[in-house]
Amino acid sequence: MKESLLLNRAYTIMWQEKFVICLNKMHSKLRKLPFYPLGKLLLITFQNGGVSFRRIPVFILFLLRYILFEPFRLTEILLFERKIRKHELQEDPIFILGHWRSGTTHLQELLEADSNHTTISVYQFLFIDHFILTERWLKPPMNAFCRIFKIPYSFQRVTMNLNMPGELESAMCAGLSDHSYTWGHIFPKRYEYWFGRMIGLKRPKDQEGWLDDYDFLIKKISFASGGKRVIVKSPGDTGRANHLLKRYPKAKFVFIERDPISVYHSTMYFWRVIQKEVSFQKVNDEQLQGYCINSYIKLKEAYHYFRKQIPSEQLYELTFKELISEPMETLNRLYDELELGVLPIKQVEQKLILKRDHQKVNYTTSPELARDIEEKWESIQPDPNFGSDETSY
Repeated sequence: MKESLLLNRAYTIMWQEKFVICLNKMHSKLRKLPFYPLGKLLLITFQNGGVSFRRIPVFILFLLRYILFEPFRLTEILLFERKIRKHELQEDPIFILGHWRSGTTHLQELLEADSNHTTISVYQFLFIDHFILTERWLKPPMNAFCRIFKIPYSFQRVTMNLNMPGELESAMCAGLSDHSYTWGHIFPKRYEYWFGRMIGLKRPKDQEGWLDDYDFLIKKISFASGGKRVIVKSPGDTGRANHLLKRYPKAKFVFIERDPISVYHSTMYFWRVIQKEVSFQKVNDEQLQGYCINSYIKLKEAYHYFRKQIPSEQLYELTFKELISEPMETLNRLYDELELGVLPIKQVEQKLILKRDHQKVNYTTSPELARDIEEKWESIQPDPNFGSDETSY
């Protein structure tokens, strides 16, 4: 009986893998059709509950983006897609782990200061489908426009600069991948669905689909840089790093942690900016608070499981506080532990000088809220079921 069940399971997995391969091939062919992204956006919007009335202007901007830049997308597919798929990574990526607003972006900027490293920029993630073709001539005037008219980049509380580092996961969403949890930010009423599906990754087709889409974008960033090592920052990776390790067995991982109260307030601010600038739907603060607290718990549970599986020489852990108070010493230790070579001191110091004027925010926390957060977050333990089919997200 047991042998029969194992055999049936093996057949099921085999057919699931074949189904995933067929889906990926079909998707690869469809995306080469003119205005495929426009149709895909309309379909995803329909499947996720549509657009709230007051968010229609944001939705229209998204539609215009995919209409106006469609010729560049098709041209880039024709000229570069085959080359990107054949591109070989010289070294497995460095993945930055940590909850949203834990200091991941700051760490990403400092690691990118190394001339041997590259990472995705804001321009590249916004225009992931054609940036190789357009970045050289379109980014400078767009940056000048942002500078002259002081267009804000509200997520980081600075004036927009398209050279700033971005998130690979957001690029997947901008490229209309089916495998990005960022759709949960665009459709916040469905946030728990997207978080559970694309960070829980319980279905084989989601695991393979996400890894294939991720791998293509990592190769694209590496290809565009001339083969440099890619720094990847997407906070959701904290909950699925075990899958990354299987695809990139020699990858390095850096986990950064920040005090929970600051993370909570900053994440709530992050959500309010999302609601204002990119969401197609509106949810209330109580729901956002639930998203914030529960996602923190799930990510930390998954991370505690992952850190027991990974070789110590491939993982380095640090705190935001030590990175801010002792940046050079902290980065030197990081480079030594992960064997990344020699820390480029001059370049890192220049980056730190540019960030000295970054706006600092002080939050007020009621005793009740502080106690609630500490009770829920301080006692987080490894999830004993993580990695099994029974884990529920």
